[in-house]
Amino acid sequence: MVVERRREMSVFDIRTKTKSIIERLAATDEFIYANRIHCYVSSRQGEVDTRQLINFMSGWGKSVILPKLHKPSKSFHRFHFMGWDNLVKNSEGYWEPAIALHENMDDIDLVIVPSVAISIHGMRVGYGGGYYDKLLKETYAPKIVLAFELQIFDYIESDPRNVRVDKIITERRTIDTRTVGKKLG
Repeated sequence: MVVERRREMSVFDIRTKTKSIIERLAATDEFIYANRIHCYVSSRQGEVDTRQLINFMSGWGKSVILPKLHKPSKSFHRFHFMGWDNLVKNSEGYWEPAIALHENMDDIDLVIVPSVAISIHGMRVGYGGGYYDKLLKETYAPKIVLAFELQIFDYIESDPRNVRVDKIITERRTIDTRTVGKKLG
């Protein structure tokens, strides 16, 4: 349902809403103080356009780290973004670096996490591989999902292996998932 609704969004809507999302992200302390940001390259129709974000971050002098799928270990390797010419489409249809190294996540200051749908409590539904949950367990860096309002739900059933994100940023609001329960109770 969410995937279909995202696909129905016009290119203009995606660009406009992505611009608002980037502006909101840029105003957060997590972004302002981060030097090394792990970010995925949007590859699916109707996703927040992280290409705009990557260009924005590079312009701000941020070091952008991109994931490269490593199927045998069900994990990601990483690559320092050096320009769009160094990306290829993998067998899953995602844009990723042509080459990358397996390194730990100790030096990452912020992780931008993809999501199909997400609850206001920070539990997300991804594309089913579990790769990001494994990656998120490797870092203490803040974890932020950039999403359109249509992807936000009050509750999503989650698996104990899922890793909760710290914030959700949409075109309309910033949700600090660490304080949602406190506000409700």
